[in-house]
Amino acid sequence: MNRVKLNIALGLVFFVSIVHAKDVSIQQAAYNNALQKMEKFEAEYKADVQSAADTEKLIEKKKKQLVEEKLKAELSKKKYVDSKEDVEQAQLALDKAWKE
Repeated sequence: MNRVKLNIALGLVFFVSIVHAKDVSIQQAAYNNALQKMEKFEAEYKADVQSAADTEKLIEKKKKQLVEEKLKAELSKKKYVDSKEDVEQAQLALDKAWKE
């Protein structure tokens, strides 16, 4: 009778350890899954941060370029206006020369 009780007890211990091992295995798989997700999202986050930094640098470069192009356009406008005035003066002088 004691032997039967011992076998039952050992069977229960074995069954409980199998159930426990199965539970640990499920928890390990859940942990690995969560870890993989975290690593994926971390890589995505780092890529997005880098992309944003690259875009900020490009925007700053383009802002400087815009300022330079506006200054160049103002200088071109001044040259154009000055040359237009020169043409008008030359036209007046030519008209005067034809009348005389």
